[in-house]
Amino acid sequence: MAAAMVKKYGPLAGMLYVQVAYGAMFLISRFALISGMSHYAFVLYRQLIASVAIFPVAYYFNSSMQLSKLSWKNLKHIFFLALIGQSISQNFYYAGLALTSSTFASTMNNLQPAITFLLAYLLKLEEVKIRRWEGQAKVVGTLVCVGGAVVMTLSKAHGEGLHEVLKLVIHGEVSGAGFILGAILTIIGSASWSLFIIYQAWIVEEYPSQLTLSALVSVMGSLQGIVIAFAFENPRALILHLNSQLLIVGYSGIFCSGLGFFTIMWCVKEKGPVYSTAFNPIATLLVAILEPLLLHVKLTWGSLTGMAMVIGGLYLYLWGKAQDVKSSNNTLTQCSNGISGGECNSNEIIITREEPGNREPLLAKDNYA
Repeated sequence: MAAAMVKKYGPLAGMLYVQVAYGAMFLISRFALISGMSHYAFVLYRQLIASVAIFPVAYYFNSSMQLSKLSWKNLKHIFFLALIGQSISQNFYYAGLALTSSTFASTMNNLQPAITFLLAYLLKLEEVKIRRWEGQAKVVGTLVCVGGAVVMTLSKAHGEGLHEVLKLVIHGEVSGAGFILGAILTIIGSASWSLFIIYQAWIVEEYPSQLTLSALVSVMGSLQGIVIAFAFENPRALILHLNSQLLIVGYSGIFCSGLGFFTIMWCVKEKGPVYSTAFNPIATLLVAILEPLLLHVKLTWGSLTGMAMVIGGLYLYLWGKAQDVKSSNNTLTQCSNGISGGECNSNEIIITREEPGNREPLLAKDNYA
């Protein structure tokens, strides 16, 4: 009875936990960043704590793990996974979060499926049947997502131009253009995470244990984080104060990168990646409600319109994706049963394995990052 209840309601409860945990992380990390904490320090200590949490668990469940058997090819894959999925993605994302808002940054997480789709299409990893309604839904959903991001950015930046952004970068002057720069950094972070999804889809079949690979990528990300932090930040700014900073980093590392990772992995196993991705807007709505109350950030009608466009575009894309996969499965079933009503052309059958753009990343979305 209990097992049946867990199987039936566990994924729902798990994804609700993940979105609440990540929503809280967006708020408290924003508080830490505007209070003076370096985003390099935040990413570094969060990743170190996550590594300490993940690696012993991975070793416990896979005690036969032998690091000495790692080849240079394995290390290359692990290095690039950590580079694009953690070092680049998280540093850009949290640099953007410091210049924008928790609501904006969490909304940009909803762009990740659309960005992944665009990258997969450009790399010829995903086919778009533009004459079919499911293909049109994916294209329109992607365009609506991107349009919503543009609306949010322009509405918050009050029309600041490119010269203002350049002035901010060159002279370090803080103005309304900071929001545009933050938006660009956040989108780059989301795009890097999407590239990570595609890259891990290429090589994941070479590794029998996703948990072990995730632990190794997390450790590699920590090592990269140390190098990046000391290369680009003043060492004094990397000192972790034993106050709210320690609590914020500890929470983010353990409950988001640690427990959140295992929860997402289990939910994906039970319900699939589309199911887990569909819950992303919950964190956005939670942050949109709480941020004006806790951090006194003003929401505009333009921001709300852009947020609605991003979330609506996400669900339109996911709906088209689900229909595309369903149609492909029906085609495969009809061909295997010999009831297709005609000759089954192998070129018309969509892959027998899961599409790269529909896979869940090895590590949890810190959506960012």
